[in-house]
Amino acid sequence: MTICGQHGKRRLHFHPVLVFTVLAVIFTTALTAAGLSQTGKPKFEARLASHEKVEGWQSVPGPGPEKAPVWISPEVALTNRDVSRAYAGIHESKPCVKVKLTEDGALKFARLTKSHVGEFLAVILDGRVTAVPKIKEKITGGEVMILGNFTEKETRSIALALSSLQTEKLTIEPRKINFELRLASYQKVEGWERVPGPEPQNIPLWISPEVALSKRDITRAYADRSSEGKPCVGIILTEDGGLKLARLTKSHIGESVAIILDGRVSSIPKIMGEITGGRAQIHGIFTEEEAGLLAKGIMMK
Repeated sequence: MTICGQHGKRRLHFHPVLVFTVLAVIFTTALTAAGLSQTGKPKFEARLASHEKVEGWQSVPGPGPEKAPVWISPEVALTNRDVSRAYAGIHESKPCVKVKLTEDGALKFARLTKSHVGEFLAVILDGRVTAVPKIKEKITGGEVMILGNFTEKETRSIALALSSLQTEKLTIEPRKINFELRLASYQKVEGWERVPGPEPQNIPLWISPEVALSKRDITRAYADRSSEGKPCVGIILTEDGGLKLARLTKSHIGESVAIILDGRVSSIPKIMGEITGGRAQIHGIFTEEEAGLLAKGIMMK
C-alpha cells in the first residue's frame, strides 16, 4: 500500500486485519508442535501445577520427551473463553504463538500470578501439558507467548484455531484497541525489532523501537467510506499528532511505516510525500458494522 495525496491534502491509507483485543505484558512458556490437534479447535487451559504430589491434584505426563509426571490442579484458571486473539509471532528469531486474553481473562491471570508467585503453571493444549513455567511475578497485561519447536506455518495454524472460538464475539462487542505507527523495513536494521508482517503472508520485517504515533495522537476515530465506497475507519489526529505525521513523512519519503494494532502489524504503507492535514483512513476487508466497532475500540481509553 502507499501513502499518497492530491492537491496538497494527503491522507494515509492502510489495510489492517480487524482485531479486538487488550493487554500487553509477555509471559513466556514452551511448547512443542508434536501431539497438537491437527483439526478442529485446540482446547486451551492453564492450571496451577506442581512437580511434587499434591493431595487432590491429578498426576499427568509432563512436557518434553522425558514426560516427567506433574500434578495439576482440578481448578481451571484459563480456558479458550479467556482468549481474545491468538496470532503467529517471532521471539528471538524463533516462531511462536502469542495469545491475548480477554479483559476478564487478563484480570484472572493477574490475580492468579499475584497469589502464586514462586509456584508453577501448566499450559495445556488438547489435554496435553506442553509447558510448566514458573510464576516469577504478578503479570498484568495478560499476554501469553507460546514458544516451541515448530515452523511459522504451524504457529499460524495454531493461532487461527485458538482465535476462531472468539470470532463471533469479536464482531459483536467493541474492545479497547491499541494503535501505533512506527517506521519499518523489510531489511534488517540494527536495534529494530523483528516481527511478523501483515497476514496472510506474515513476511518478517523490522520495526523501529520509537513510536511515531499512538492513540494519544488521535482525537477522533469514526466509521467512514473510502473513495471507492467501501467501509473504512476515518481518523483525525490532534494538532500535535498532525505535526508529528507531517515531520515524519517529510523526513522519510520513500521509506515504510508499520500500522500496528494491539502489537500486531496490520499493514506497511510506503511514504510517498509529506502528509499535512492530520487525517487518515484505515482500509480493510470488513463490514460497515465492523468499521464502527474498530473505531470505537481505538477511541476506548
